[in-house]
Amino acid sequence: MSQLKHKVIAWDFDGVLNANVRDGIFLWMTTFEEDTGLSIRSLANYLFSGRFQKAMVGEADLHELVGEWAAGEGVPDRAGEVVDYWFDKDHLPDTKTLSIVRQAREAGAINVIATNNEVYRADWIEAQGFGEHMHHVFAAGRMCLAKPDLAYFRHIEDSLGYTRRGIILIDDMEENVAAAREHGWDAHLFTPDGHEALAKAIGLDIGKGDQA
Repeated sequence: MSQLKHKVIAWDFDGVLNANVRDGIFLWMTTFEEDTGLSIRSLANYLFSGRFQKAMVGEADLHELVGEWAAGEGVPDRAGEVVDYWFDKDHLPDTKTLSIVRQAREAGAINVIATNNEVYRADWIEAQGFGEHMHHVFAAGRMCLAKPDLAYFRHIEDSLGYTRRGIILIDDMEENVAAAREHGWDAHLFTPDGHEALAKAIGLDIGKGDQA
């Protein structure tokens, strides 16, 4: 019988619940150019030079940013297509992680998503069904805070009403794990296919059949 170690499990999204990162690269970016005929280098240089980081914490609007880029590329009518492609191709649920999430909930855990996503993608995450497994979705764009800012973790504590010793963060970024531990949470660094170690970290007994 499983004996969970924490009352609250805070799950990172990209790279943990969603298996969309390989060798540090988002998989949707590897097919974007071939599928759309648009330059991924141009899009990445425009968005990820500080603009997306502002959108991530609610200081800019992602759709407006993509619209500005598309206009600069001479394809203003394709801005919506770009965002749709990004979000759709980024939908790669890790079924083994989600199985663990469900088992943790059945064992009494409060599951929450703790992600550095902006508001549109946070809405998309919930609409795609990830929210069904969760008690709450905490997203940087909604909170106007992002990991590894320690205020991010305090916000989640205050919202849930749980003390730091009752919470564990599951994340694939070392700096986020380190920050959570600095704040007083437990934290587990998730690695691809590291599902047995994940289950052990939260105190969940699973067999190989449970990970399917």
